[in-house]
Amino acid sequence: MDTAERTADIFEEIQGYPKPPLPILPEPDDFSSLEELGSVSQGFPRLLLRCTASVTGLRRFQRNLPPNLEGLMRRCDRRGSYLFAPVVSATMALEDDPRRLSWEDRAATLLFGAKEFHDDIRSGTLPPDMHRGQVLEMGQYPNLFSTCLIVDGNRSRIFKSRNTAHIVVAAARRLYLLDVGRIGAETTLEQLRDSLARVAEEASRNRPGNEEALPGLLTCATHGFQLKAFRRLQRISPNRESLVALRHSFLTICLDRESAPASDADAAFLAHSGNCANRWYHAGLQIVVFGNAKACVICNFSTYIDGNTMVRAAAELQRRALHYTVRGGTGGQTSGLRPSQELRWSISRSLQERARRDLRLVLDNQQATFELATIGRRFLSLLGSDPLALFVVALQIATKRLTGTVPAISQFLTISKYCCGDLTTANATTPEVMRFVEYAEGGAPDSQHARTLLKEAVDSHKRSCQRARSSLSLMHVFGLYIHSVSGLRRFWAGGMMRLVCGVLRLLGKIHGEREIVVSHPKIWPEVPVIGRPGIRLPYVTYYALHYQIMEEKTVVTLMPSLHWNVPNAELIDEVRDAVHRIHAAVGD
Repeated sequence: MDTAERTADIFEEIQGYPKPPLPILPEPDDFSSLEELGSVSQGFPRLLLRCTASVTGLRRFQRNLPPNLEGLMRRCDRRGSYLFAPVVSATMALEDDPRRLSWEDRAATLLFGAKEFHDDIRSGTLPPDMHRGQVLEMGQYPNLFSTCLIVDGNRSRIFKSRNTAHIVVAAARRLYLLDVGRIGAETTLEQLRDSLARVAEEASRNRPGNEEALPGLLTCATHGFQLKAFRRLQRISPNRESLVALRHSFLTICLDRESAPASDADAAFLAHSGNCANRWYHAGLQIVVFGNAKACVICNFSTYIDGNTMVRAAAELQRRALHYTVRGGTGGQTSGLRPSQELRWSISRSLQERARRDLRLVLDNQQATFELATIGRRFLSLLGSDPLALFVVALQIATKRLTGTVPAISQFLTISKYCCGDLTTANATTPEVMRFVEYAEGGAPDSQHARTLLKEAVDSHKRSCQRARSSLSLMHVFGLYIHSVSGLRRFWAGGMMRLVCGVLRLLGKIHGEREIVVSHPKIWPEVPVIGRPGIRLPYVTYYALHYQIMEEKTVVTLMPSLHWNVPNAELIDEVRDAVHRIHAAVGD
């Protein structure tokens, strides 16, 4: 490990926070956690999976896992350091600063807020996430800072630096390294603001031409291409030095002075997919500041920053930035800040053109974020006890009307009540949900019966989520097993599992890719929009969405698949209509 690398742990143990309990392990023959994949818990699929668990060594691994569980979970990268960041990272729009700051002041105050947030995390003084009186896993929060993805030999991995004195500034599609020293102790707000302004002016005067390197663009390409591209780049001296500088930066701040988004939704869209060459998507955390001082935060999911962590982090940056006031000038103080250093590159035009092609495949110019006015918690609660489940039922109805079939919906859930817990998924398309959808679409002549079916559907959704949260899934355990072995054993186990999944897929027992993926991150008022607006997803059949149900409205950000041709606005109209159809079916 690099001596400047602070840890190999993905979930860092922070002094001051009690550890949540370790997750419950599934029984060796319990395949219920795989129900989201299809019908695998009975008959031939069950027998095939039992045999596979035995011949690959998974069964023996499960017996010996308990004493090694925490160590493996702390270090196991089950996400594979996936580099195709625009399709997995997420963007949060921040509410406007009420002080009507200039873009330079907004950027400087957000950086001060970030450093304060970082210091509170590292010292254990940040109030922990809580659920029903229990402290949740806090080990993802350090991944926001001095953390990035790197290409190391033939693989990508997460890299965590000890350095907090340097930031990367992206401006006019150029990347600069800025030595900020100890923010707040050595460096004043005024110095930081003026340095950012100078970087922006220099970048504006020296905009790259068509033949010049655009390193940020390469981080928008597919995973396989990036592995090849960055291995090639590292063989050339200026690239190698620049990549080392990037891995030892505290965070990345992107200055999009030329853009002035009119709304929070526009800001999120432009930040995520509107100026990709002015980003460094390998960073765990990017702050984007526009010319009219609107701002967004981009977090990299592949560096183990989940939705709830992302949204709280964005809210914390916004809240803390409000504590800082920038004065008119530096007062002649210049110590503590050195001139910025532009990072130098030698990148062939062919690499950049390939990255552009990869990016164009997933860009989507249609409106992505919508507000469902009046359809909020208050209205949905009139129909049942769980607005989140009711909204998913409405998605089922809407998609069935568009496709003719009831889709398989996977609901992302956090399992941070466990030590080193991150995310799991639950099957939201239960038999009870399907029964209600069919009845409602048939006209639902009996409102009392419709209410009974709806309650059963909502209750089944809640049970599915509870089961998914109750223990590690078998696929999670298999991921830990693959991480714990190497060489021929890893090749054998991985190959056998791929073969078995292929057989079950051919037999129609499991799905191929997920059809619909939904997520409801925790709501923070400082973060009005979250999602990947402007991007199509290559790993779903229909679409994915983030939805946040507030008291009087629901905010939805849609990410269609590569092959989903229904316009976003049409899908949202169907969802709105489905909610009212549910209301009509069950009566007042």
